Amino acid sequence: MIKLGEYNKLKVIRKSDLGYMLSDGSEEVLLHFSQSVCEHKDDEELNVFIYADKKERLTATELKPTATIIDAGFAKVVDVIPSVGVFVNINTPKDVLISKDNLPYDETLWPQVDDLLFIRLKIRKNSLVGKPLNRFDIISLHKKVTYLEQEQVKAHVCKIAEKGISLITNDLMYVYVPETQLRGKYRLGEEVLVTITKELDEEYYGTLNKHKELLMDTDRELILEYMNNHAGSMPLTAKSSSEDVLKYLKMSRKAFKRAYGGLYKDHIIDFDDNKTFIVKK
Repeated sequence: MIKLGEYNKLKVIRKSDLGYMLSDGSEEVLLHFSQSVCEHKDDEELNVFIYADKKERLTATELKPTATIIDAGFAKVVDVIPSVGVFVNINTPKDVLISKDNLPYDETLWPQVDDLLFIRLKIRKNSLVGKPLNRFDIISLHKKVTYLEQEQVKAHVCKIAEKGISLITNDLMYVYVPETQLRGKYRLGEEVLVTITKELDEEYYGTLNKHKELLMDTDRELILEYMNNHAGSMPLTAKSSSEDVLKYLKMSRKAFKRAYGGLYKDHIIDFDDNKTFIVKK
């Protein structure tokens, strides 16, 4: 029986106008010329990947897919359909759907075109769909890559939760970034540069913050930029809530207070009960 979403060893039984007909002895599938890496002869045995075409017919390819039912891998987002899901390319002629059921409820957190999702394939109604891997799936890959503290590595967001985000590095290692170590809002599949902070039980923890000194300068600039764009004031003070700070400035309350205090100490800003304003010189 020919298995969808997996590699199958099939024999060339004849050549047609479109490509090569392959068989396992009971079923036949077409290997298009465009999906063949070279010319083949009758009775030659090939190891091919089986996908379903637009009419849900089993079809073969010799090109290597980025993910299968057995092996997980990165797939690039090629289309985003609101209320439906996203389509990713796995290096087959037909793109694969990742349903909205496997994406964040908030569509602003969905991946954008060219983002990468780490997925494994599933079969649904005689067709292939994709499903992003979770923390335990990634850890179960048992990759043995060692990162040092303060080492910076490229990674992609693979899960967004209330208390932080999960990342998978290009080496397929799992990294967790707690909420306090985030800078703003992130989307699924987004590429980030994470700084490793510690290792714990086969997992790494990381931060997306820069050093405090660099951060404070950046945060001061963000506060002043906002105020300059809003008639020299903002509806925030040192007593503002975390929710309001995030709403107006997209930064944590802790970072805000650190930068705010520096601006006040340098006599650049002042405040009243309701707002903060730039000191006129």
